[in-house]
Amino acid sequence: MTLTTDAPPLPPLPPQPPQPPTSLAAKFLGGAVLWLFAAFTFCVLPIAVMGSDGCYEGDTQPICSLAVQRTVVFVPVLAAPTAAILGTWGLCSRRAAAPFAWMGAMLLLVVAWAVVSEISR
Repeated sequence: MTLTTDAPPLPPLPPQPPQPPTSLAAKFLGGAVLWLFAAFTFCVLPIAVMGSDGCYEGDTQPICSLAVQRTVVFVPVLAAPTAAILGTWGLCSRRAAAPFAWMGAMLLLVVAWAVVSEISR
């Protein structure tokens, strides 16, 4: 059994214009900054839980709670890989809204720093 169609073939897609070298360099630099910031966040920010060293039984500071200490550790451990993946997709995608993904990833890392810094203060 052979399938045949009477429809004419589709015209070829127009070629995509090449990206200028400055755009590629900017994307590479943006990716490097994103990955370095995410790695720094992943490795350094969980150490903020050491702010609980001065806690004693009955302290009312937020960092003295076990649940808050876990939050201080897990916020950067979850935010950094998520931001790295989201930002890399934003740099590699050709969609119109893709640059906003990179900006959102950077904002996610800044928010993680702000939250953990406020809690461990």
